[in-house]
Amino acid sequence: MKVFIIDTIELPVGKSSDMVHKLEIAKNLSKLGCEVHVMTYEGTKLSGMIAHPMKAKEKYKIGLAFKIMHLMKILKIICEYNFDILYTRNASFAFLGILFKKIIKSKLVFELNGLFSEDWKFIKEISNKKELFEKLKIVIMDHIEIFAAKKADAVITVTQGIRDILMRRGVNGKKITVIPNGANADLFRPIKDPIAINKLRYKYSISENAQIVIFIGSLMPYQGVEYLIKSAPLILKNVPNTMFLIIGKGPVESELIRLVEKMGVTDKFIFIGNIPYEEVPLYINAADVCVVPKKPLSYGYSPLKLYEYMACGKPVIATNTEGFEILKKYNAGILVNPENPEEFSNAIIKLLQNKKLREQMGANGRELVVKKYNWENNAKRTIEVFKNLLR
Repeated sequence: MKVFIIDTIELPVGKSSDMVHKLEIAKNLSKLGCEVHVMTYEGTKLSGMIAHPMKAKEKYKIGLAFKIMHLMKILKIICEYNFDILYTRNASFAFLGILFKKIIKSKLVFELNGLFSEDWKFIKEISNKKELFEKLKIVIMDHIEIFAAKKADAVITVTQGIRDILMRRGVNGKKITVIPNGANADLFRPIKDPIAINKLRYKYSISENAQIVIFIGSLMPYQGVEYLIKSAPLILKNVPNTMFLIIGKGPVESELIRLVEKMGVTDKFIFIGNIPYEEVPLYINAADVCVVPKKPLSYGYSPLKLYEYMACGKPVIATNTEGFEILKKYNAGILVNPENPEEFSNAIIKLLQNKKLREQMGANGRELVVKKYNWENNAKRTIEVFKNLLR
């Protein structure tokens, strides 16, 4: 089966969860026997896949020139190979795929990790003078996204909520398959090397007896990191040796730093910024408790960090909203009411003071990811979508 992943894959994957998803799916589709072609940039080496490199956009003086060359390169590849499947997670590429698939009579699979129409309420929180332009852009992309979903041969969504909204907006539910995100259970695993953990602690001047609460993700409004910060004073009152690591960058970072100063806990928070994807497991393993304090979102969540935390054998405290039910169902963590710092702090205190509970929840989470929420399993389910189309 020949599969062309139209989206560009770039290494290192860095901060982009979308890039992680594309790379892991491509690797595992190839591992399971598919002939996988991917778009990439010159100098990028991808094992197990057929890479089609092009010059990085920085080489072009005009952004439009890059887009035109990118489009021509995709068209050339599609005409040169007889692909069975065109796959994309990008609404613009899905729109183009509708035209391209008619040329070679292949099938188009469009995967959605979110919805432009639903994301606008968070985007407008960080837009200022450009709000009108941003809103116009969102409206246009929303129409392109829904049109592409209607015309694609199959649609994959990471949550049931996205599927429900698409159906309400006219997309045929029979062609929509829900496949949640996952984690690389080989890369994200418990690390039994105390020396490596101690080196990490030493790097950030964290004492050996300090307990660590960690958040990893883009610093966007919907992440709800402010509720972790607001919960800190009560946590520190009960567990004074607690340290908080915030890993990631984003538009609300400076706002969060100001909040830390206002709460008087500056010496307890370390804003680390972005780190390489391969180093993330070490940071998670250094933590005692991992958190996902997201604000409620109409279509729910399926964040990579949830599965990566669990794959490392760590207990997770998350918002009691769609996408995190598995924590309660499999006793892998604690759910708290959204936007409630007091409840959040009590849950963190409970875990910090109970090592046995942390270990049990962590083991349950690890077992769940290995059995179900991993990229190989996702790739198998994706191949089933492909096969159903080709039948």
